[in-house]
Amino acid sequence: MGLITVVTGWLAVVGCKTLVASGSLGPSLSLARGEMAGPALFCVVAVVVACERLWPAQARPLLSRGHLVDAGYLALFAAAVVPPLTMVQSGVAIEIQRHASFLVLNRLAFAPRLAIAGTVLVGVDAMNWLAHRANHRFATLWRLHALHHSQEEMGVFTTFRTHPLVHSVYLVSLFPALVLSASGGVPAAAVIAYGCLVTLPHANLRWTFGPLGKVIVSPAYHRLHHGNTYPGDGRAVNFGFVLVCWDRLARRAVFPAGSPVTTGLSGRPVPVEQEATLGHLPRTLLDQLAQPFRRVTALEA
Repeated sequence: MGLITVVTGWLAVVGCKTLVASGSLGPSLSLARGEMAGPALFCVVAVVVACERLWPAQARPLLSRGHLVDAGYLALFAAAVVPPLTMVQSGVAIEIQRHASFLVLNRLAFAPRLAIAGTVLVGVDAMNWLAHRANHRFATLWRLHALHHSQEEMGVFTTFRTHPLVHSVYLVSLFPALVLSASGGVPAAAVIAYGCLVTLPHANLRWTFGPLGKVIVSPAYHRLHHGNTYPGDGRAVNFGFVLVCWDRLARRAVFPAGSPVTTGLSGRPVPVEQEATLGHLPRTLLDQLAQPFRRVTALEA
């Protein structure tokens, strides 16, 4: 855990120094906020919340403890995670240029920009899948990722129920864009659209998307990944972010059938808000963030 923290901090410093020196710190943070936590994302979340009220997979109050805490994680992500994450991402790009520039391909003149953008986004989704698998496979990473799986009242806000350090694992998703950077970038609208699609699978909805659900991750499909019968061990399924194909290739795809499964972690090894009073929810959130740094946690019990 200490190594992840140190490396993440070092990359943030490298990125911050570079952005400050180039005079682009402010514009870079503004662009990142628009892509990762901008109006489009909040509009999509609002629409999904309305759908959850109309067609819930599991009926619950709008202001349930789970929804309130996960909304707190969304606010934390937008206000306190996006800025340093932007610096970390810049640090990764700088270090690749300095020490691994051979990874960057020359401009592919024969490839149209639309094809490059599509390739990058598919590559990003593949890298997110690999990082997600790693979060379940390695004990240190599972310590961080378990917080995301501890939610027993899953909804669209659960997308943001992540430990800030988990984003370091998903830095591998930058590589497709870095490798193909000489051939053109991905339009901001496409990045925003991908980010919005990532939020939908956590929705408290029964939607399977019908035949399209064999290609695109649906809420019902991803809910099986959060079922409390799969607490971070080798039985976990449905790791996909947007595309189902990676799960199918790895034989980890299980399609929904029947009633929605119960979500959360058996035995509650991570502090959960369902055991706290409304007044203690902020303290519970802080306890959840501190959990991975404890010398021995219930996750190893």
